[in-house]
Amino acid sequence: MAWYDIFTGNSITKHGRRVADRDANQDDRLASMRWLADQGTPEALSALCKRFELQLDHQIKDRNEKDECIDLLVEKAGLGTEAARDFARRSAAFQNVIRLIERVEGASAASAFLLELLAGESVDNEFKPEKKRNLLVTLAERRDPRIVEAAAPFLLDFDEGVRHGAVEAIAAQEGDAGRDPLGQALAQPREESTRIRGRVAEIFATRRWPLPADEWLRGHLPAGWALSGDYVVVSR
Repeated sequence: MAWYDIFTGNSITKHGRRVADRDANQDDRLASMRWLADQGTPEALSALCKRFELQLDHQIKDRNEKDECIDLLVEKAGLGTEAARDFARRSAAFQNVIRLIERVEGASAASAFLLELLAGESVDNEFKPEKKRNLLVTLAERRDPRIVEAAAPFLLDFDEGVRHGAVEAIAAQEGDAGRDPLGQALAQPREESTRIRGRVAEIFATRRWPLPADEWLRGHLPAGWALSGDYVVVSR
């Protein structure tokens, strides 16, 4: 390895630390962001993305710096978006990467990457559920026919917040594709969350979806809900 490569590598590490340092002077953080962008290597652009993990108390300043980071990555075209994708696969701070992809490649590409990130998460992983929850909350803001199938496995996640996020992501989609997975979730005897069971019952009542033919479920509707024929209604 040449001395220049050693020097540059050390500098990337130094500037990468500074962009993620809340105690650094803002001008210094911005200077480090621009230095990393100027290098333009995958390593430097990946270090630049570390700015997305820092959350400043001053929200306007924080937003402006993240906007600057996105602008710098946009200028690098495909190299910038690929570095951002690699970063988001390893980090829980994916939201600004989605903003970047949507800006460069459009909403469909951004949704596809969200689904890729969700597919990389495990229902059985009991550690750090925050990324799963945030992915599902973000997907609930989108309309895409792929979301129901992608979110359905997380109706059985160990974390209540993840399960609730899956319910909302599915409920936000148009059509009847969500009826079966939500019906199965409502018919789960092990689902003890009154919030989730009540929300699914509300969805069935609002959509006028017939309840699944499940004897246990018909005798165990959540509090506040009743049956009228095959349909869920508010209990009187």
